[in-house]
This record gives sequence, structure tokens and C-alpha cells, in this order.
Amino acid sequence: MSEGQGEDDSVSFDELAESQNPRDEDASTGHGRRRAAGPVRRGRRRGPLRRALPVLLVLLVLGGLGVGGVYGYQWLTSNVSLEQEEPDFPGPGSGEVLVQVAEGDTGTDIAETLVDAGVIKTSGPFITQFSNSPDASGIEPGLYRLKKGMTSSDALTMILDPANVAGHRVIVPEGLRAEKIWAVLSEATDIPVEDFEAAAKDYTSFGVPENDAKSLEGYLWPGRYDVPEDATAGEVISMMTDRMQTELEKLGVAPEDEHRVLTLASIAEKEARDPDDYGRVVRTLENRLEGVGEAKGKPMKLQLDSTVAYFTGSDTISTTPAQRKQDSPYNTYLHEGLPVGPISNPGKATIQAAIDPPEGDWLYWVTINTDTGETKFAATYSEHEKNVQEWRDWYDAKQGG
Repeated sequence: MSEGQGEDDSVSFDELAESQNPRDEDASTGHGRRRAAGPVRRGRRRGPLRRALPVLLVLLVLGGLGVGGVYGYQWLTSNVSLEQEEPDFPGPGSGEVLVQVAEGDTGTDIAETLVDAGVIKTSGPFITQFSNSPDASGIEPGLYRLKKGMTSSDALTMILDPANVAGHRVIVPEGLRAEKIWAVLSEATDIPVEDFEAAAKDYTSFGVPENDAKSLEGYLWPGRYDVPEDATAGEVISMMTDRMQTELEKLGVAPEDEHRVLTLASIAEKEARDPDDYGRVVRTLENRLEGVGEAKGKPMKLQLDSTVAYFTGSDTISTTPAQRKQDSPYNTYLHEGLPVGPISNPGKATIQAAIDPPEGDWLYWVTINTDTGETKFAATYSEHEKNVQEWRDWYDAKQGG
């Protein structure tokens, strides 16, 4: 006898059946998963008693005596199904439904999404098929075109077929400026570059905070996107700015720090090629701004070719003396402090570096081998001069070779 249960307590057949039939619980939360539109129907697990209940009732009725037993059997056959419900639709399915597979979704996550969208009947058969398929682990996040009322096997087959990816798949690399991103998006979606440029002018409409640069530069999260076929330029931009906001929140960046963090990260994207150098670049920028070490407390100009290249539209970091004399709020040779805003759209690694750069007293850096990207950092100008000479020696050897 369990604690708190009296000897006279009784439980009806309905209560016993319900106790054996708990609601399905999510096996995985699948952070960030977007459900496809469709009826939300959660299946019920059929416990042993619930499955056996029709048979038990038949035996009870047949075991009854006289007319009562006959009438009982007639009621039973009219009100109780003696067949177990099939866990899968018969297929092949009909119509069309778009289903989103999110980054990190497991087989259970995908199954639940398909059930919610009415593609499959219950999650069990799909999970079994997924577990037994060697190719299932290679399913990529994206938007898939499926049917309603499919068998689990057919649904999995369709997801594995790249031909059923819906919309336009586009990959935006880290470190591109917005105008380059518009070109990449336009080529993949056939949306004119001019549409992106026009939509981007109203940058605060995308949730980007008002800033001195008056731009959403830096707020476009790089990565892979599945763009619906009928999407507008504004909707595509929203996908990217929303994703950036989500990632910044995950990384714990306070709203008031976003612009500074993205500006620092965007510079690291352009100035360093080795991920190990991202944080060193950020620390050096901070040191120059604070005037540490031999700067003796006096802030130093950043003097970055990358910021000059940004406002002059150069595709390389190298700049000319004439370009470095042009006045612009992005010209860190002329103006102290950070540029007015980001100069590229950074990814996760550089944002993390901007949030938590390593300790160091560096004030200078130079890339001594532009083929490999090898960069050396220095705390003093004399040490920096030696590094610069090493770069000159490498350059001369390369030219002579």
C-alpha cells in the first residue's frame, strides 16, 4: 500500500487507463527551432493496460449472464474500437507543406516538427527510421518542401533529397561589408541589389539601434540562410539582423555595448587572418585607446589601413598616402578613437574576441608574411621596428624570387 492511500480507495477502469497513457513529452527542446505552419497534434502513448482494455471489456461482457451480456456486447462493439490505431499514415501524402529543420535539431526534434505540421502521424516510426539510416545524421538545417499525410519512411527520403530544399540557399561569409553582402544575396535570390540598398536605408526599422554611422553595417549575421522564394529584400535583411541580435544576446552583450563590440570585432575581421590573433588585435586597439605602456597614459590614434580602405572602397587593406589624408569619420589616421561604426559584418569568433580579449601590453602589430598571415605583436616601438624589418626582408625575398 503506497503512502497516503486508504484501504477503501478504488480506481475505475477509465482512471487506470488514463494513468497508463501520459502525454508525450518533448525529448529535446531544440533551441531556436521554428515550427512549420500546420495543425498541432500531439500523439498519446498507449500503455499496456490501455491497449489491453478492449480485450478485457470483451471478456467481461462475454462472461456476463443472460440478456445483460448481449446488450453489453452490442454497446461495446458500437462504442469501443477493437483495433489498435496505426502509428503511421498510409501515404503517399498530398498537397504541400514547408518544414523548417533548425540548426542542432535531433531526429526527435525533426519528428515532432513533422507531426505538428501534419506530415507524419506520430513521431515513433520516424525516429526509428532516422536512427536506422546512416545518411540521416547528414541532414542540414533548412526549409524543406514535403506533403501532408506521408509515411515516415517517405518523409525521411524526401528530406534527404536536396531537390526538396525550398527557396534559395545562400552562404554569407564573415567579414564582408554590406555592399558585398547585397551582391551575394542578389546573385542567390535574383532580388536586385538596389532593393537591398533601398531597404537598408531605414536601418532602425530592422531593430538596429540608431548610431552615428547611420547604418546597419556590422549588424548582419554571416552564415547560411534558406530564403523563401517570395521573400523581399527587407525580409532577407530582417533574417540577418534578427539572427545577429539573437547571437549577441546569447553571448551576453548588453544593448549599450553592441555598437562598440561590433566595431572592434569588425576591425579584427579585416586585420587578422589567424583566429588566434583576433583577441590580440582587439587588446592592442584597447591599449592604444587607453594609452598603456610606453604611451604613458596618452591615447594613441589607431592608424588602421582597414578603416581607410573601408571608406575609400578599396578591396585590399593596403592604402596610399593620399587616401590616408582624406577626411572621414572612418579615418583613424586623422581622428582619435574608434571609427564611427563597424567596417564589416563580424562572425562569432571575432565578437567573442571583442568581448573578452587576452591580457597583453601590445601597442603595435605587423603582418610579416602576407602569404600565411603570420603577424607579430609588440609592446614597444623599437620592438615593432624589428618586426617591420622582418616583413621588409620577407617582401624583398619574395620579389627577388
